[in-house]
Amino acid sequence: MNQPVQRYRYGAVSVAVWLNQSRTGIHYNVTAKRSYKDKETDEWHDSESFSDSDLPALAKAAFDAHSWIQEQKRQATTTVVGEDAEPDDID
Repeated sequence: MNQPVQRYRYGAVSVAVWLNQSRTGIHYNVTAKRSYKDKETDEWHDSESFSDSDLPALAKAAFDAHSWIQEQKRQATTTVVGEDAEPDDID
């Protein structure tokens, strides 16, 4: 089973970043969930529904995931191009 390559959690809200490889290259997807405890059964569950009070945490987690993905893409480009290469050096 695939595992996320990165996770962010703020309170009950979490996001997971997934790496997908295809013929066209590497792609990232992000899933989001909110964890809650059922008061009757005392069991934990996940939901893909968020209340208005969850939105700041969801926004922060999504922003952090986006930043992480952009950094991975930047590093991949740097690795391919070379750290010392100038944009004019690339043909």
